[in-house]
Amino acid sequence: MPKKELIKIPAIQYAVNYFFAFALFLLCRIIFIIANKEYYSDTEFSHLLKLIYGGLKFDFASIFYLSAVSFFMMIIPMKFSLKSTYTKIAKYFFVIPVSIGLFANLYDTAMFPFNGRRTNFSFFKEFSNENNLLGVLLKGFVDFWPLTLAAAVMIFCLVKFYYRPKIKEEDFLDKKYTLKVLPITLLFIYFFMAGLRGSLIIDADHRPMNMNNANEYIKKSNESAIVLNTPYCILRTAGKISFSDPDYFPKDELETIYTPLHTPKKEKEFKKLNVVILILESFGKEYSGFFNNNEGYTPFLDSLYQQGLSFKNSFATGRKSIDAMPSILAGIPYLTDHFFMGMYSNNKVNSIASLLKTKGYYTAFYHGAPNGSMGFLNFSKLAGFEDYYGMTEYCNDTRFNAMNDFDGHWAIWDEEFLQFYAKSMNEIPQPFVTACFTATSHNPFRIPEKYKERFQEGPQPITKCIQYTDNAIRNFFNTMKKYPWYENTVFVITADHTNQTLSHEYTTDRNVFKVPILFYHPGSNIKKISPKLVCQTDITPSILDYLGFDEPYIAFGNSFFSQTDTLGYVVNYSEPLYQISKGEFFLQFDGQKETGFFKPETDIFLKDNLIGTHKEEEDEMLKLLKAEIQQYHERMIENRLTVQ
Repeated sequence: MPKKELIKIPAIQYAVNYFFAFALFLLCRIIFIIANKEYYSDTEFSHLLKLIYGGLKFDFASIFYLSAVSFFMMIIPMKFSLKSTYTKIAKYFFVIPVSIGLFANLYDTAMFPFNGRRTNFSFFKEFSNENNLLGVLLKGFVDFWPLTLAAAVMIFCLVKFYYRPKIKEEDFLDKKYTLKVLPITLLFIYFFMAGLRGSLIIDADHRPMNMNNANEYIKKSNESAIVLNTPYCILRTAGKISFSDPDYFPKDELETIYTPLHTPKKEKEFKKLNVVILILESFGKEYSGFFNNNEGYTPFLDSLYQQGLSFKNSFATGRKSIDAMPSILAGIPYLTDHFFMGMYSNNKVNSIASLLKTKGYYTAFYHGAPNGSMGFLNFSKLAGFEDYYGMTEYCNDTRFNAMNDFDGHWAIWDEEFLQFYAKSMNEIPQPFVTACFTATSHNPFRIPEKYKERFQEGPQPITKCIQYTDNAIRNFFNTMKKYPWYENTVFVITADHTNQTLSHEYTTDRNVFKVPILFYHPGSNIKKISPKLVCQTDITPSILDYLGFDEPYIAFGNSFFSQTDTLGYVVNYSEPLYQISKGEFFLQFDGQKETGFFKPETDIFLKDNLIGTHKEEEDEMLKLLKAEIQQYHERMIENRLTVQ
């Protein structure tokens, strides 16, 4: 076909828009790297270029996904495709979805320090019960105004420079025109399909790419956020069924390697102590002066860490609030998918509440947000908590001024709600097991006006909230000390996940999970800083062990007080990598092969990959990790999270 006729094909002219959109997506990635440079400060420039290169096919795929309708409208080589109204509709089917994709990329640039990964479809499930989501998003637009401005400029350019085909209708008078351009049209369809699949080879032997293909380019898990983009992650995880049996080991061998079944020996007298579990929103371990040999932002908690059993190495299993409740209260870790939103979220589970209920305990869960927020109410009921105390119950309590105590975004201020929590516990039957999830140390990081002079801005916006909530916990304990049941109560204090980082040390794949865990019983003499490796899933087994619980149960964790593994180990999931810390080593595994093996105590920033140099320890850790992954997947699929 002559060159003059070739350029008259709408599909070829339309390709200009694709390349312009692609350039904008690439610019988003560069902005992402610059905005989050502290997380990649040790990444070599050559490796950074490799990550950017790896992201190109994800950008092409995203643009094709977003503009699929417009693409097929414009490649049709027929006269009606030149009509003004038709081309305008095609323009909007291109500009609007791609604009949303650009905005998602830039908004997620600001969210990365909180989530540690690209946002996926679980975001919409996580906030499905919120009635203030729009307000929070709008507040984010203001807080992150440079990125909002960048998004506005990009979208303006996308609209302004959109190229509409300029072909005269008489060019189509040739009856053979359609046949002449058909090969070009088919070629464009081929490239469209190849772009979606991430491969020029389209056959049954070459599977379409997915998010795990980012592993081909990364050295550490947070680098996958550079390779991927937000629209792709959202689109690829929509309706995703994450669980499948990895089948690493035969069933009989699997049980000998690892099992979450706990069968306590009936040799202890059961102690009917009250149990209080305090889950602190976003309280990363780096905010503690005690654990970091600095002034810190948690003076009261720092004093409390020295009066109970705390740990030098304690970790979360996930990076979201919705991962914390299953891990802490039911020993269900975040591995592969968020339990709250997965297809197995209605599986039967045992928890600290349901298990202690068999011993005559009253159980209740507390959270100062609107009832149903974050799905906490649903999970608390699934886990066996009898009662739920949220904003509704707080507002119905005439002792508190609900109108003044709402933070305007998420929940009741921590200080007031913790006082409500303490006074409520003084009125419920004993023995009891309760859990409370705080809320103030959450984006948009506001504190009450009366404290703005006392708790001022620090290196990150969250630090003033950390100081405020630490003081609220001080007042909470001062209130509880007045009650006769205080000495007869076991307190466990931990955090749901980490948040804004203050130092590069806490941005590594391992340390980004570091949260405090404190076991405190005022009536005992347990005062120890343990070197043992522990995580959130160890909390329920530890409480049950301490009380002398004597019935079998399921939990993916071990007791702090267990003598079978004096050093402990920790498993967590830093999407897309599974991780295990044991002894002096730290191993990463992508589900198929090891990707990293390090000595984190001496190699803090995980630069020296030791794969193959300590084969015995490496094989042992990989075997244990695979077994736990397989047990988790099999039990989720088969609904075996309780003792049958």
